[in-house]
Amino acid sequence: MCLMCGDATLDHAFGLTERPAHRLAGRFWSGTFEEAAKGALHPLIEAAKELSARSADLWKSPIVGLTWNDRPDDFRYFVGIETEHSAVGFDQLDVPEMQCAGLWHAPGAGTVVESYGRLMRGLKEAGIARDQSFCDQREEYPPDIDLTAPPSLRLLLPVRR
Repeated sequence: MCLMCGDATLDHAFGLTERPAHRLAGRFWSGTFEEAAKGALHPLIEAAKELSARSADLWKSPIVGLTWNDRPDDFRYFVGIETEHSAVGFDQLDVPEMQCAGLWHAPGAGTVVESYGRLMRGLKEAGIARDQSFCDQREEYPPDIDLTAPPSLRLLLPVRR
């Protein structure tokens, strides 16, 4: 398996994977889950998609979304890509090394919320603790994601080593 996919832990329907420390270029957003469900994050994802398309990097980073559930009525989100080049007009975010438990959410797998529920139940059953010291969730979208299609992405929860 590749570095991005990680090791399968099929007994619990999720895999464990490492993410090295890296810098993302992208944009921050904050708002409600209702706003996000109505597409408020789509412009940020499209901006990251366009940045990826302009990038001359040999390896195309997935579009990465990081969530912080640290507010009572809303949440913060960062969408970006890892790039070797400077990205004028985009924020830079240094992401620490992390181990994550993840699963692929594909069309027909129910809602993203249901998939996160399966992932959290799997972690609990496996006795694996979450690590929310940097962020609460990490999502990875293909660099050419079609936002008009049903969602297809990798859901990742940082875990303690």
